[in-house]
Amino acid sequence: MVYWKNRAMGSLLVVLLLVYSAGAASGAGNITAAETFTTSINSSAENDLFSELSAQAELYNENFDNVPSLVKRLAASEEIAGKIELENGEMLYVTALMRGGKVGDFYRYETTNDPNSQFGPTITVESDEETIREVLESDNPLRKAVEQMNEGSLDVTVEGFFRKTVLWSIKQLYS
Repeated sequence: MVYWKNRAMGSLLVVLLLVYSAGAASGAGNITAAETFTTSINSSAENDLFSELSAQAELYNENFDNVPSLVKRLAASEEIAGKIELENGEMLYVTALMRGGKVGDFYRYETTNDPNSQFGPTITVESDEETIREVLESDNPLRKAVEQMNEGSLDVTVEGFFRKTVLWSIKQLYS
């Protein structure tokens, strides 16, 4: 139970910190919706990072009951933008639309700003592929994500006093 709680929390933190929640509208340019919930949790070399994150979103939603209320409060109904520099030098821009703390929509797009966003993200996560994979492959992804935030390789920006307080609390509990 503790393993799944930490795995779910870490998955959420990664998804929250890497994904942008704006809702996927089909007519807004080159947007690729995640084929969420069809890829395996343990990726092979054939799976790209977008597929990995999609699978993590499913894992998080499946174990939502085990997620601590503090993390659920941070996720709530937020719009989360993820900007990840891939190993090949390209950028991966992703969005997750959170609904009641769960991942609702998850998709990627080709521009620096999400063409579907109406108000802009309330949480933005910036990192590189190596850091994200280290978090995903960790035995304790939440603790690893916090470690990477403290080291500066995972940059999380939140809007508003409440979100900043919740993120600070998570960082204190899992440092």
